[in-house]
Amino acid sequence: MPAIATLEALQEAKAELEDFAGANPEGYARMVEILTRHRMIGYKNIARLAMGKTPAELKA
Repeated sequence: MPAIATLEALQEAKAELEDFAGANPEGYARMVEILTRHRMIGYKNIARLAMGKTPAELKA
C-alpha cells in the first residue's frame, strides 16, 4: 500500500531516523524491537503512547 505522505516528508523522516540510529544505535535498536513486538496494536497507537497518552485514554 503506498504511503499517503509526500516523498519529501518520507525522505525527511528517513533522514531523521538515520541520524537517530547513528547517534544512539542501542536506543534505535530497542525502539525497532518495541515497534516490531507490538505491531499488532498499530503504529499510531504506539506513537500516541510514546507521546504521553495512557492506554485508558486510547481505549476511551
